[in-house]
Amino acid sequence: MQHTTQTLTAPNGATLFAQAWEPDTAPRGVVVLVHGVAEHSGRYQHVAAFLVERGYAVCAYDHRGHGRSDGERAQIRHFNEYVDDLRLVFERVRAAHANTPLFLYGHSMGSIVALLFALRYQDELAGLVLTGTALRLPIRVPSPLLRPAGWIAKIIPGAAIIPAIVLSGLSRDSRVIEAYRTDPLVTTGRLKLGWSFALASAVAEVERRLPEIKLPLLALHGGDDPITLPGGADVVRERAGSSDLTVRVYPGLRHEIHQEPEQAQVLGDIAAWLDAHSGK
Repeated sequence: MQHTTQTLTAPNGATLFAQAWEPDTAPRGVVVLVHGVAEHSGRYQHVAAFLVERGYAVCAYDHRGHGRSDGERAQIRHFNEYVDDLRLVFERVRAAHANTPLFLYGHSMGSIVALLFALRYQDELAGLVLTGTALRLPIRVPSPLLRPAGWIAKIIPGAAIIPAIVLSGLSRDSRVIEAYRTDPLVTTGRLKLGWSFALASAVAEVERRLPEIKLPLLALHGGDDPITLPGGADVVRERAGSSDLTVRVYPGLRHEIHQEPEQAQVLGDIAAWLDAHSGK
């Protein structure tokens, strides 16, 4: 397995950290991995290793304001900024792997970014994988309140008033919790109001436009996920417009299904789906 890192410069000048893991032979497909809020791409090294062993190249990057990338920590004005950054990464990957099937794999907040990207560019993708998709949250802003909430978020975007992620909800593996808690690249504490409103707006757009999603789609969720509720999988099942749609909820698993004791089963299911859609 070959591992490389690079930095990319976004149109607004922000520097983004990206890394890639590749097999020693030509890959059967490329997976662009989009991580969740407050974390970073390095937490997916074991996911990349699993897929590389099965012939896939994996590229991941740190969102702006996350990990080794520039920007105010876990803050954004609009999710289009995340989507534009993903486009920059995607174009670099496509240039390096012409004529190779390209997949997006988005986790949690990253699944919303991936869905927004797919709504723009799904014709360029071989398929989309979602885990822990953030379409149903413990705290949800009703649609009539989005506009006034937006006014407040513009006035005090940096107000850290949204409850922090409950770490026990990530995984049943205590080692995962401890690694997250002590990781210097993870952003901890309460979430900022500006980011939270941007997420709520993005979720509302994605849910409204899900019928436009036509590409092959795999959505996986933990049945005991308290961070992004498993009802999000039901939303994908009921509203996505894809005729090639697989939705699975794993009983008893929490938010990071790729970090649970059953991760081999989860990653095996993802790899099998990729195999069926790579055409190789």
